[in-house]
Amino acid sequence: MNLKQFATELKSENHFIKASFGGFQGSGKTRTATEFIIGAYKDFKCAKPILCLDNEKGSRFLIPIFKKANIPVLVKDTTSLSDVLQAFDFLAKGEIDFLFIDSLTKIYYQFVKDYKIKNRRSFMSLMDWGKLLPAWQEEFSDKFVNTEGNIVFTGRGGFEYAKEDDQKDDNGNVTEKGSFVKSGVKMKIAGETPFETDLNVWMQLEKELSKDNKPVQTNVAYILKDRSDSINGKSYSFPNYRNFRPIIRFIQGLPIGDIAKESDHKNMTPGSDKDYFEWKQNQKIELEKIQAIFDLHELGSPRSADDKKIKALIIQKIFGTTSYTEIEKLDAPKLSFKRAELQELFDELKGSDNSIETIEKYGNIIAA
Repeated sequence: MNLKQFATELKSENHFIKASFGGFQGSGKTRTATEFIIGAYKDFKCAKPILCLDNEKGSRFLIPIFKKANIPVLVKDTTSLSDVLQAFDFLAKGEIDFLFIDSLTKIYYQFVKDYKIKNRRSFMSLMDWGKLLPAWQEEFSDKFVNTEGNIVFTGRGGFEYAKEDDQKDDNGNVTEKGSFVKSGVKMKIAGETPFETDLNVWMQLEKELSKDNKPVQTNVAYILKDRSDSINGKSYSFPNYRNFRPIIRFIQGLPIGDIAKESDHKNMTPGSDKDYFEWKQNQKIELEKIQAIFDLHELGSPRSADDKKIKALIIQKIFGTTSYTEIEKLDAPKLSFKRAELQELFDELKGSDNSIETIEKYGNIIAA
């Protein structure tokens, strides 16, 4: 395999967008996400329905908005991850043009609840979270990233907490325990899920008093992540689609083409220390036996140009490569099979002059 076969020119496989809108109740995340979907739907010139997975009972308030935009919408009230995965399938098959999940937090909460029921847990230990979070990554996050299509989800807001430093006396004894205090906000979904998207927006309802002491409320969108870097770090009061359009324009301008995929996947991770040691030992033994065959036929350390060429030709015939690094990736059973082919080749060459012409003639008997 050469470099051109291994990798391709840098391009985009598609013009899809994936976005997340998080925030506390009343922050405007559902309405802003809807405005974003409608705008992107039109700019992408979509024609197939939008599928809305609604568990916030808010989709009915979106009817006039979608009706005014003349966009067909299907809805399903669900908190099931299985339904989300089914929706991914509809999107991948091209039966819908947009998937809107409002909200993903309740899907995640149900996933946790199902784990507790299945494992008879009333309290989640660190060991439980150690099983649950990787399962969510595998069952949702990885499939979300790999699904080809436009996906937007919302998530409820929560607080992040940090522990203040303990107060200590001169001898280092703790005199007062540090308290846990609010240190930031986040979306109530596992791990890095909100940041798996191309666009991550945090919605905030900000309240203040006007000059005449009247309450004023403003919905503000903070751009936490924008892969196009078109609007990253910016904020917008009472946001609309025009604020988000730069990232859509960026995506539409990307060159489209095929991307080289994984060419080979060998599990290079060791199991137990004993298993890994045995694997390496068996591999090393086979490599040494192969080298010994060359040594016995005085091709271990070729001195002449012909010797080098003969050895390289034999290696190419048997292993299909002259790269020692590539050969060393083979496991012991494969090396053992190749060693038998190598020995058979030398048996065929017994009594010959071991010339290059002879190697080429008999080499074809053993390997293509």
